[in-house]
Amino acid sequence: MTTFADKTETRDATPVIAPNATYEGVTQEITGIVLRRGTALGWYLMLAISLFFVSMLTAAIAWLFMEGIGIWGVNIPVAWGFAIANFVWWIGIGHAGTFISAFLFCSARSGEPASTALPKP
Repeated sequence: MTTFADKTETRDATPVIAPNATYEGVTQEITGIVLRRGTALGWYLMLAISLFFVSMLTAAIAWLFMEGIGIWGVNIPVAWGFAIANFVWWIGIGHAGTFISAFLFCSARSGEPASTALPKP
């Protein structure tokens, strides 16, 4: 029986960097992205947009603390509302992700895709 390790190819002797490049040049090019002087206008624009959304979040949380969870629709005639629906939704998403991960882990065979573990109709 062959395993996945048997099927892997050996690496060829391809160089990691271009023949005319030096390690110092590669380092300068990579660090130059972070260390160059000045900040682009786009960065400040995205910072302003992010700060706007953070201020909206802060205002929403302040409104929640001032008014209570009635703003979610949790009132006396309706004993449930956004909080319970949201909780159930995200718990369902979490369970689905866990199930898919467990299925792929349990059905994994050496070098074969997980779909081959499914029963044939």
